[in-house]
Amino acid sequence: MILPLALSASLALTAPAAVTPTKPVTFQGFTIQIPARWHVKKEGVNLRVITGACSAKAAECRSFLLGGPIAVKYASEGGAYRPDQPYHPSSGVTECVPDKKYTSGQATRVKTSQTAFGAGQRARFTEWKLSCDGSRLGVASYTQRVWYVKARKVLVVDHWKTPGLATVLRKAVWG
Repeated sequence: MILPLALSASLALTAPAAVTPTKPVTFQGFTIQIPARWHVKKEGVNLRVITGACSAKAAECRSFLLGGPIAVKYASEGGAYRPDQPYHPSSGVTECVPDKKYTSGQATRVKTSQTAFGAGQRARFTEWKLSCDGSRLGVASYTQRVWYVKARKVLVVDHWKTPGLATVLRKAVWG
């Protein structure tokens, strides 16, 4: 009698975790699988993947940008993407992502590495800490993460440290 009870308790404890439903997003020759609850919005020739809430206090919704050759061409103050600089496509002052009343200030590179971006492709991954006002102490800051696949002219820019994004990109499928 004890054995069947122990066996059923063991099976209950080892049941598989719930699988999150996904949907495909195809962009610039690759496809990623994103959680079905995320939304995709076209921004010119780029795509913005909305991953969470849109606050009136923030400059953008919780999201990340998928950018192609145009985003690479105009990624640094209106010039070409520079891996030694944060992604900043405009030549003017930008709003701070988490609190749009401030403007961007100092940028500090936190990390740079090479990482897989799907099978057979490598991306340069760079993480930046951006202060929202370099002249004042104790103001808001945020992290910018950039994956750059030079061979394919693809950028992924994330201002929200989107959980699971690195894994999603690592599992990309190139067509």
